[in-house]
Amino acid sequence: MIRVERARIAAEMYAARRERDAAFAGIEDGFGEPAWDMLLLLYVADAEGRAATRAELIAGTNVEAAITERYILWMISQALAAEDDAGAVRLREPGRLKMDAYFDRLGTRRNDRKFMH
Repeated sequence: MIRVERARIAAEMYAARRERDAAFAGIEDGFGEPAWDMLLLLYVADAEGRAATRAELIAGTNVEAAITERYILWMISQALAAEDDAGAVRLREPGRLKMDAYFDRLGTRRNDRKFMH
């Protein structure tokens, strides 16, 4: 699967999660996955050749800034992401490879019609 296709799927997944949040407005606390939301955002940003700002990641998770900050530190500790001196966060190669493998597996399942959307 080519990188552009993987990034498109990541963007669609992120948008679908926001639609789900809107549909369940008021009770979305049970649907929180801030680290996954950030990985999707970082993957799309990486495919666009850019980093994500902390503000973008905080806004993109729909959780308190302190929670987002903890997840950013966790992603850095797991070598999934890195932060530069300006505070921009980028997907690191190990994170990119894991996301690539995930989207490739998803694509294979979609092609086999085993994947339900």
